[in-house]
Amino acid sequence: MISFSIVVATKSRVKLLTELIESIDVARKNYGGDTEVLIVDDSNPEESAAVQKVCEAYDCRYIFHENSVAAKRNYGVAQAKNDVILFLDSDCICTEHILERYAEKYTDEKIAAVAGPLEFVGEDTWFWKAIEATPFLTCFYLPRFIPKVEWGVTANFSVRRQAFLEVDGFDETFKRPAGEDVDLGMKIYEKGYEINAAAEALVYHSKKTWIPVKAMFRRLNFYGTADCDLIRKHPDRGEVVLPKRSMLYIVYALVLLLAAIATQKWWVLAGIPAVFLLENLLMSALVNSLSEEKKATLGQQFVAQLLIHDSDFAYLRRCVTSGQLSDIRRQMIYYLGQYRGMLEIGSYSTWLQLLLMMGIAALIIVLL
Repeated sequence: MISFSIVVATKSRVKLLTELIESIDVARKNYGGDTEVLIVDDSNPEESAAVQKVCEAYDCRYIFHENSVAAKRNYGVAQAKNDVILFLDSDCICTEHILERYAEKYTDEKIAAVAGPLEFVGEDTWFWKAIEATPFLTCFYLPRFIPKVEWGVTANFSVRRQAFLEVDGFDETFKRPAGEDVDLGMKIYEKGYEINAAAEALVYHSKKTWIPVKAMFRRLNFYGTADCDLIRKHPDRGEVVLPKRSMLYIVYALVLLLAAIATQKWWVLAGIPAVFLLENLLMSALVNSLSEEKKATLGQQFVAQLLIHDSDFAYLRRCVTSGQLSDIRRQMIYYLGQYRGMLEIGSYSTWLQLLLMMGIAALIIVLL
């Protein structure tokens, strides 16, 4: 029977972590095999004491380790003793038979890892509907619909300890919580191993940690930065795409800035926010018209486009600061079907933005 070491990296989430540990306790009691839980924490002293108290109550091993999320998970695995490591995030709740569902998928030594799906739960706020209109949630649902994957979100991902160590675990150069889980899965896949999907190994992910507006824009900034780093490590995953909307916008803004400096007519700069707002508005209407399920309002779709821009701008900045200028024209491909969808939407958005820029540029030339 498969033995599990459940590793949870956390910080300052006492209430959410407690709910997760309580759900893990139920899953452990339902499973007949050997299990252990390792909580790797670096909260402040008061919260750390509260976490330790919960760990004592539910037979979890508390480990204090002050570092990045990737480093904390690596440290947890180093302390683990069992065959399979199950990574869960502290803002999740696991289902009561998750361990059985995972164990069922380890049928062959070629299967080095198994990914489970996530379902977001909580209040459907106005901003959450905007988040749902972005493409960033797709990867959380994939294990529900396909039998095998090439990587899995570490909020619900299991891996044989031996395979994890063989690929050197999480790359700790990913200092922020983004990209390190993708990299881990791809390293395992590139070694020739298989990664199964367990549709019923479900975890519920709280929306609370996603819906603060500032936190979400920060998260997508991390995602954009991670895209660039992932293409550097896995160049075959970087596909050349049509010019990014954000790149076209930057070029357009620089041209208007130079025009304003050359003519000393600073009102020309008004064309910079005008194109940005108008393009996002028209793109929002276009995406809603192409969507088979129109769940988002025009306003929510507009915010979704701003979130996409946030990630794209972070990607471009990372390419420039890291010297990966040739990767500016590339896009990280995470799963099959993504590239095809990007070409469809990308072609519309590129032509839309070019036409807008040409129109406003022509108007400015006339006014000059």
